Amino acid sequence: MPFTVTRQLQWPEGTPVVEISAGGLDYTNPDALVERYAGEFETFDDPRRAVQVAIAICKAWRTDGQKRARVGIGATCGMTMPFDPCTFREAKAWAKRMYDSLPKCDRCGVVLGDTTYLNEDLDLKFCSEYCAEAE
Repeated sequence: MPFTVTRQLQWPEGTPVVEISAGGLDYTNPDALVERYAGEFETFDDPRRAVQVAIAICKAWRTDGQKRARVGIGATCGMTMPFDPCTFREAKAWAKRMYDSLPKCDRCGVVLGDTTYLNEDLDLKFCSEYCAEAE
């Protein structure tokens, strides 16, 4: 499952939130602010990396004057909805739980992305053609 990071001023109060959208770019809220910091609009297979980037963006946004900026996690399912803000610690704990639950390559252990290589004889899944052939 991909995770996309964007900055939002959430409707209706204008709450500044760095959102981590589960499901990728299609599941972000539509009013994302233009890219200003490294990592915005990037999609990550590893939720831990997405949270790490979101926290860095949030800290930079605070330094640039948006003192109320927080991190929020969610998925819009194609609709528009505010994400509940959370602490950095809560975001990291969510990322660890999510990472632990994601399917991983049976050879190297990396999170499986959109492209998965199968070995149906052994009922194994791989992240790359290299891992599949090496097995």
